[in-house]
Amino acid sequence: MTDTRESLAATALELIGEAFADRAPPEAMTDSLQLSDAEYDEVMSFDGMRWQEVAFEKVEINADAVFWFSPAAVCYYLPGFLAAGLTENRWEPNAYDALIGMLDRSPEPNYWDDFFLPRWPRLSDAEIEAVRSWVRWIESVLPGAFHPNTYERVDGTLTLLRVFRNQI
Repeated sequence: MTDTRESLAATALELIGEAFADRAPPEAMTDSLQLSDAEYDEVMSFDGMRWQEVAFEKVEINADAVFWFSPAAVCYYLPGFLAAGLTENRWEPNAYDALIGMLDRSPEPNYWDDFFLPRWPRLSDAEIEAVRSWVRWIESVLPGAFHPNTYERVDGTLTLLRVFRNQI
């Protein structure tokens, strides 16, 4: 890993730790009533776990759990998903496709869907900046892993998210 990547990783870890330090565990792990047994098991594999305990292997095996987490669970386990790769110096794209895909949005908040809106605007400004720092790191280690301009759209979404949440 280059010095730049190491520096990006260290900065992201610090921001994640500080920004999400006071997040309370979710009361409900999911709000979906239509999960398959496998989806439910994936979500519940995190139940009772602190976000600081999430290892990259769990993220890699259960990457799609973020789609079935309740809004509060997404916000609580998000730093664990992000920090796991940073801490273990791992970044296989399949582990992070879901998160990058969630943030690869239209530049128009009016087009954000009913899945995105209950989750991502719950993040504080500091949490959004921690996610942005992680995105910079993931871009440095996976520059061509996603469609062209994905990282620019993700950054734009994070910028708009911050503006949007400060208006509501």
